[in-house]
Amino acid sequence: MKKKKNLLICIAQINPIAGDIEYNFNKIKSIIQLNQNADFIIFPEMVLMGYPIMDHIYDPLIRRKNLEAIEKIKNIDSKSTIIFGTFTEPNEIKEKIHCFYNSAIIINNKKIIYVENKRLLPDYDVFDEHRYFSFDKKFDPIEIDGIKVGILICEDVWDENYDIKVAEPLVMNSAEILIVINASPYHIGKTQERFKIVKKKSEFLSIPIIYVNMVGGLDEIVFDGQSFITNSLGQIIFKAKSFEEDVQVVKVPLKTQNLIQETILPIDWRENVIKALELNLYDYYIKSGIFNGIVLGLSGGIDSAFTATICSKAIGTNKIHAIMMPTRFTSKESLELSRNLCKNLDIDYIIHPIDKIFEIYEADIHENLGPVKFDIADENLQARIRATILMYYSNKFNWLLVSTGNKSEIAVGYCTLYGDTCGGKNIPGDLLKIQIYELCNYINLDKEIIPKRIIERPPTAELRENQKDSDSLPDYNTLDLILDELINHGIGDEYYRLEKKGIDKKDINKVRNLYLNSEYKRRQLVQSIKVSKSAFGIGRKYPVLKKIIF
Repeated sequence: MKKKKNLLICIAQINPIAGDIEYNFNKIKSIIQLNQNADFIIFPEMVLMGYPIMDHIYDPLIRRKNLEAIEKIKNIDSKSTIIFGTFTEPNEIKEKIHCFYNSAIIINNKKIIYVENKRLLPDYDVFDEHRYFSFDKKFDPIEIDGIKVGILICEDVWDENYDIKVAEPLVMNSAEILIVINASPYHIGKTQERFKIVKKKSEFLSIPIIYVNMVGGLDEIVFDGQSFITNSLGQIIFKAKSFEEDVQVVKVPLKTQNLIQETILPIDWRENVIKALELNLYDYYIKSGIFNGIVLGLSGGIDSAFTATICSKAIGTNKIHAIMMPTRFTSKESLELSRNLCKNLDIDYIIHPIDKIFEIYEADIHENLGPVKFDIADENLQARIRATILMYYSNKFNWLLVSTGNKSEIAVGYCTLYGDTCGGKNIPGDLLKIQIYELCNYINLDKEIIPKRIIERPPTAELRENQKDSDSLPDYNTLDLILDELINHGIGDEYYRLEKKGIDKKDINKVRNLYLNSEYKRRQLVQSIKVSKSAFGIGRKYPVLKKIIF
């Protein structure tokens, strides 16, 4: 048989639902049936299950359905070679603590011709694969239609910092093409990181690499898709869509003689962050199938304005209900700006004053405690009254309550437990305040959607007379510089690094102490959406009770 010079590769970048094996199978089946001309149809890592499935992997129901679905995929009529990810539990590891493999199933002519298992198991950030999986040590390519193919699973291609290498042994063992199936989460800059590592490997090994990534939102995680293919010179010859499903057939040469003109457009982090937030919120809302709309509290400030904008873009304007809950401290400007925002977005605007409720609380407290000085407890009381009202609307109309706190405020505890932190999903919780300003200006590039005055006015919680955020915190440019250092580099070298940038030592001390002492709040916060390398969520593990001596 004459050896092929080119392969027709079907990139099946799809959005599975965690645990819904029937839904995922039907999606896989449809793509296989519609792409009979492809030599290979390649799906992402763990696509049959969704990823991460976490401890549901131990459920007998999940394990049984997984096996049944593998068998059904095997029996689909197709001339193509099908590669998809799921877990397997072979006999040789059945009695081990880690009794599963994270596997790629390779099917040809209604037969499982090979099962490739993941070699490198990540256990950093959001990953916890050592909890579930054994690792494999096979580095042999598989021959399909006369072509030797090396299969890698996600972390296998990120082997630069591991003692064990994966891509190089596969090529040394005569692989002519590498296929990498992935469930690789998004964060700002991640696409460029992937491009860099895969292009470098492809060029160094003189081999084409097919990189197929999952797309979709699961809890805090966003999978951005952006699958791509390199030729044997390390050049990107195809890139799939970002943050949406994309199924395309691409001709891939096994050997490329001459350099081509790459046409990959520059990546704007602002565009990608907005897409990531929209996708995660949309999937949470749609896949759960339990909500009739979204509700949020408006303040006239930038965080709630940004949140309302993302919600309306993700779910549709007719599903969003923004509630303004003024007190005696709420300015007319805040009311007017909130109204203008809702008009621009074409979303429901509800005014629900809470001053009468607040006055009843105040009277009751004075009756039982006597005259007390107005302080932070009274400020927080307003936030908790608002939370009660928002939760009422959420329960009454089955609306998802989204919260609006940003990463800067969460980092220093400038938020009220059981107040503005309530909800089912936090939209800007992994964005520093200065990033939100940049994103709002980006949203307004073509048309003023978020009223300009919301962006320009000094931030305030309006919980007392003439309150400004700057009364309690350094200005956000300074605050975010300090937080970026603490969050991304840890405690210890911040003085040396920040004082060189002109940051006052008093500000560093204040922010560091607030940051360290707010872990108890962060531990209780609503699920956010991860868009940074170091998000406050499942990938971050710090004790609440601690004492760090400086």
